[in-house]
Order: sequence, then structure tokens, then C-alpha cells
Amino acid sequence: MDVEAEILNLRRRMQALEAGAPSDQRDDELDAVPESTLESERPGRGKATVAELQREMADDLEALSVEITGLRWQANDYYASGHSQLLDRLDDIRSGLHHLDLKLDQLLRKDAV
Repeated sequence: MDVEAEILNLRRRMQALEAGAPSDQRDDELDAVPESTLESERPGRGKATVAELQREMADDLEALSVEITGLRWQANDYYASGHSQLLDRLDDIRSGLHHLDLKLDQLLRKDAV
């Protein structure tokens, strides 16, 4: 599951918990707990689950921020590398054209003499 979908899923679940409605998907740990235990702990568990979901979302957003920063650095590196290679090739072409110009002038002088 990609990060955006996971964040949207967590957001939907958090809104459902805050509204007091049960979420469509439960955590694996909630599935392992018997229903009778869930019913008796629901008010306290709901607040704890909301806090846990908020913490998870904050962690996910922080990880996403780190990934975006890494991608920006990588894009800047690729841009700098590509730009440098392009300038090197442009210099090679200019040098080659200059040498061709000199060679052409030299051949034209020989024909004129």
C-alpha cells in the first residue's frame, strides 16, 4: 500500500473513531481481543486509539517529508550532473567545429595557391 493511501485510510479511521462510529477496518491487535473486552473498554480505548492514530499519522507524515526531501536532493544531483555533462558535450562540439573551421581554411588556402 502506498503512503498516500495509508494516510487516507488512517485519517478515515480516525474520523470514524472521533465520531463514535466503529471503523470498517480494525487493527490486527483489535481483532485478537474478544468483543466483550472491546465493549467494556470502548470509551477509554477509543481515546487511546485516536491518540495512537494521530501519532501514527504524525510519524507517517514525517517519513513522507524525509522521503520528499531525499527525492529533492536526488533530483538536484541528477540535474547538476546532467547540466555538467551537457556543458562538456557543448564544449566538445564547439572545439570540434573550431578545428573543422581551421582545417577548412587550411584546405582553401592550399587550393588557392
